[in-house]
Amino acid sequence: MFDRKKKEKQKVKMYGFKFPQRLFDDLRQFEQKENIQIPSSAYATLICVLKQIHREKTTMGEIQEFSLSQYATELNVGYSTLYVGLKFWLDHGFLYEGKNDAGKTLFVLQNAHRYFSEDELNYFIVPHSLFETNIIAELVRTSNGKTFELMLSLFTQFRHGMATIQGTQEVEELKQVRNMSTLKQKLGKRSKGVREAISLLEPLFHVHFIGLSHRGHQVWIHQVEFSLKPDCVVENSDAFEVNPLISEFSRETEHVLKSLNMRFKPRDLFDIMISLKQEVINVLKYVAKNDGENSSYSLRDSWIQTFFYQCLGRFETKIQDQLKQKETFQFTTSIGAYFRTVFRNNIKLFIEQTIPTDYIRKANMKEFMMTGRVPVLHQLLTK
Repeated sequence: MFDRKKKEKQKVKMYGFKFPQRLFDDLRQFEQKENIQIPSSAYATLICVLKQIHREKTTMGEIQEFSLSQYATELNVGYSTLYVGLKFWLDHGFLYEGKNDAGKTLFVLQNAHRYFSEDELNYFIVPHSLFETNIIAELVRTSNGKTFELMLSLFTQFRHGMATIQGTQEVEELKQVRNMSTLKQKLGKRSKGVREAISLLEPLFHVHFIGLSHRGHQVWIHQVEFSLKPDCVVENSDAFEVNPLISEFSRETEHVLKSLNMRFKPRDLFDIMISLKQEVINVLKYVAKNDGENSSYSLRDSWIQTFFYQCLGRFETKIQDQLKQKETFQFTTSIGAYFRTVFRNNIKLFIEQTIPTDYIRKANMKEFMMTGRVPVLHQLLTK
């Protein structure tokens, strides 16, 4: 069972992927040392690399499925632009090419072990919603490398404010203020150029001018105030307390796959856990033992544990038997899809044979009262 005494955690967090603070610091030191400005194309490509690291769930900075053409289409940026950016990082040693066991080309972020190690967990978050805007395309089109840096610095500073708010409705109350004189210096532009540059960030930020005045035909601005839009964040809630289960099962699954000498990627573990969450945990998450106003999920967790380890044990036994007979096992689609089928085909019978009817009835009532929809557990058992 799990210890339910947990320290109070941040209520709202940035919803996106990691950008290591040390990497950001290294980039600034690189610019100062080499006396060059990192081009906008390079920043666009680096953000794509970090997004791909997130997608592949790798902690060593290796990306095996990185497609410039896919990202070019996703961002509405020219393939040649991203290629120029990729070449910049390769030429300056921030990325290097390698080969996987199958001889396929992969890219590796230099010093990733330092950026993503457990001892170096200082990072800020780049919102996923950035990829749903035209910000990257516009910053590349206008060659705004310094505005990329402004955007990233805003992300890292808003990170600290997230710990103080209680819900997404408070996000827009967080403010970051820059003096116009500082922005002119940092961006290397006159006031009009600064206004045009920061207007490109408006899909993710509210921008407010402080001390706005007109002198003849000129616009004078003393300060610029930035606030995040709610699209950048997500409620950081585990109301049904399932995260400890997911963490435990992920570790145990990794151990089993390694013991069987099976080749897998971190993404495969992620897919298995997503399958478990969708096919099992989401079905049973309302099952609880009520104690006054509180709900205990210990019995629910023990049932989910029993079911999961039954499935994992059968899989392990099947592979071991095939190995003894010198047979090879191949997934017809993917590891995640295989386990999804196993979970889906076995969960109904397990529930019928294991969980008392009274618990099922109360879980259905609770889900209906909270969501107003036909309970998922009821739908499963009445198929």
